[in-house]
Amino acid sequence: MLRLLKYIFYNFFPSAHISTFIRFLYLKRFLKNKSFSKILDAGCGPGLFTFFLAKRFPQAQVIGCDISRDDIEFCNREKINRKIDNVSFVCYDLFELKENEEYDFIYSIDVLEHILGNQKVIENIYHALQSEGIFYLAMPSEKDHRYVLPERFFRKYIEWSTKEHGGDQYRLNELCCILKDIGFKITLAKYTFGFWGKLAWELDMLMEKHRNLKRASLFFLMLLSFLDTLWKNKEGSYALLIIAKKND
Repeated sequence: MLRLLKYIFYNFFPSAHISTFIRFLYLKRFLKNKSFSKILDAGCGPGLFTFFLAKRFPQAQVIGCDISRDDIEFCNREKINRKIDNVSFVCYDLFELKENEEYDFIYSIDVLEHILGNQKVIENIYHALQSEGIFYLAMPSEKDHRYVLPERFFRKYIEWSTKEHGGDQYRLNELCCILKDIGFKITLAKYTFGFWGKLAWELDMLMEKHRNLKRASLFFLMLLSFLDTLWKNKEGSYALLIIAKKND
């Protein structure tokens, strides 16, 4: 029974890591009643979202790209293990994305915060989209981020993110203006990881070394995560979500 429940859970939510789980909640909500034919995962990492999209849209061609050769090699092995035929993976820098009007859906989740000069990447994504194509962008907004629990509990994470998140970051209105200047029409712009989402994410981090406690608390953390999708989160939340359409 436990094995069956785990199979069902990971079929719908490929990760139990709360940060990724929250990202999946928002993505699944957006994908409802959508249909695409050619999809690009711009910064696929180990392919969690890529494989999810490939299964969600079996009629579509799904491409995952990443600068990490190790991640791409891992994804190609997983593709063989999972026997998923409509997905492929390529290793290249998003600054080198030169395709023109190829995709009707491009998404970038927790990627641009790692890239200095990422406005050029957004421009490349714009050109790679077909007319009326959709860009789904999710990334941290650490400029005004405030923790729910005492910040001293997260010193290691702050040190890590200071090093790893070396790319340009924005407030919601700043990023919307950049997208509009490039030519996008904004269809949705909101903060995510507000009070409930941040609380779930912070508790999840604090329990990282206590695996049994984390497993026992997973349902509670998932409930907090769902609450994040229902609230109108304000500035000071941890992350941004923007959905934009190529406006030729």
